Amino acid sequence: MEASPPRRKQRLSSPDPAAEAAAPSLDSLPPEILEKIISCLHVRDAVRTCSLSRAWRRRWESTPGIRFFWDSSAAAAPPAAIDAVLARYACPVRDFCYWEIPEEAFARTDEWIPALAGKGVQSLTLRFREYLRVDIHTLHLAVFSCRELTHLTLHGCFVPTAPPSFAGFPKLTWLSLTMVGFHEHGERDLEAMIHMSPLLETLELKDIQILGDEFDEWVIQAPNLRHLSFEADEDYGLQIGELPSLDKAYVTIQEYSSVDRDFVKFLTRLAQLADIDVLERLSCIHVLSRC
Repeated sequence: MEASPPRRKQRLSSPDPAAEAAAPSLDSLPPEILEKIISCLHVRDAVRTCSLSRAWRRRWESTPGIRFFWDSSAAAAPPAAIDAVLARYACPVRDFCYWEIPEEAFARTDEWIPALAGKGVQSLTLRFREYLRVDIHTLHLAVFSCRELTHLTLHGCFVPTAPPSFAGFPKLTWLSLTMVGFHEHGERDLEAMIHMSPLLETLELKDIQILGDEFDEWVIQAPNLRHLSFEADEDYGLQIGELPSLDKAYVTIQEYSSVDRDFVKFLTRLAQLADIDVLERLSCIHVLSRC
């Protein structure tokens, strides 16, 4: 039996450089598509795109719309890394949110807030972690310079005394303050923050604290306010002003700063609402009137 001829090994062809060059790649996408991809990423992942190729090395720095969300999980970036990212990012900051800021990052916020004010931050959320033996942090004065804000949410901090140059928040529509303190006569600063936010639609004040033993009368007055929520141990001299757009109000006050409180005046401003929930000390009053 004749032996079959030996099979010839198939030679592997070398890659065609022209074909490789024609193959689609991320770098070949239009710049607007690349920006859209990066803007949909978490800031941490957006920064990591710099390792994809030389063309991507600094692309995230000039991509608008990246949302800066941070937390205190084990995978969270160290505070110094946040400093570096803010310094390198060349676009306006749309959203900056840090949930559960740890003690070691309290002082870092004094660098972040001025940087964010300079970058025209639109939505700012700062929630400071609560500690039993750690002083509550007072925000940097530059918070009053964030004039592009549309949403401001603060938790577990003190608001500094507003400077004479404070010109309000002309674009603010949402203000939420929880366990936020104000220094003595801070009711005037709170009143100014509300009154000088002409587009304000939602106001949430929960467990606020104002230092001092005596309080000036202050007024919540906002032409476009639709939702009001006020929960505190005492009223700190609160009065309700003109709220022509108000749809819903929830007010809980445990103690009043004055025994001469004029409740008729206080409730008259809310009488036009169909949805009111007012808790006066421990008795609940539901007020319903015509829409």
